[in-house]
Amino acid sequence: MDPLSKDVAFRFLKDIAADLGKGDVTFPTFSAATVRVRSALEDPELSADQLARVVSREPLLSAKLVRLANSAALNPGGRPVNDVRSAVIRVGHSAVRTVAVAVAMDQLRGDRELRPFRDRAEAAWRHSVHVAALAHVIASLGPRINAEEALFAGLVHDIGYFYLLSRAPRYPELEGHPEVLGSVLAEWHPAIGRAVLHNFALSDAVMDAVAEHESAECHLPPRHLADVITIANTVAAKTNPARAAGDAEPVLDAPDLLHLLAQHKSEIDSVIAALRG
Repeated sequence: MDPLSKDVAFRFLKDIAADLGKGDVTFPTFSAATVRVRSALEDPELSADQLARVVSREPLLSAKLVRLANSAALNPGGRPVNDVRSAVIRVGHSAVRTVAVAVAMDQLRGDRELRPFRDRAEAAWRHSVHVAALAHVIASLGPRINAEEALFAGLVHDIGYFYLLSRAPRYPELEGHPEVLGSVLAEWHPAIGRAVLHNFALSDAVMDAVAEHESAECHLPPRHLADVITIANTVAAKTNPARAAGDAEPVLDAPDLLHLLAQHKSEIDSVIAALRG
């Protein structure tokens, strides 16, 4: 990296570190709908009826939630639901939060300021949904990890990548140095992601999964949430935008698990379709 590129990368990361240090996380991914759902879920006495009313204010969120409730992964009995309240009851409060974040992240791709980096944002979104679907199925195959928490952690595991992209338009030099931006995104997105999520008071398990998903070893069977996300991220390596071109693709030496995932392909595809549809 030449001196000019190093200077741009340094200023970019220095300014982001200062923002995060002040708790200044004005992140477009966390839209008004996401904040409303998150605030509602902080009430331990929140009923399905109350949550359904919050969700129903957002037509797109409502539609995605009903679609997820009817997916093969969450509806193995094949009995369709057609209303928000029934969908909330079927998928649970945690999945409602996941769908709210999915809607916000999906909308982020169309943000006007991100147009120069739209291809990167699109790739990151597709990869995030892929990892979320894989993580949900992997977690559901064993008794240790909550599958709904795995779905959420998978969806936000690259939140640092999105956060860095959302700040990139402030540095026009980065558009002319895509290799510099790519290097910063690949190296720093896990740590930045953990810092971002810390400001939203998420569980340590989710934040650890986000911080470790690119660097941790794959442990089988998975011992905790971070293992599930690392495994899912490795399985989805071909869609990972943080991998540099020409890098050797990580290989998961787990033929039994890969066979199981192949058997559950319809469930994985159904979650992808529900979150992206």
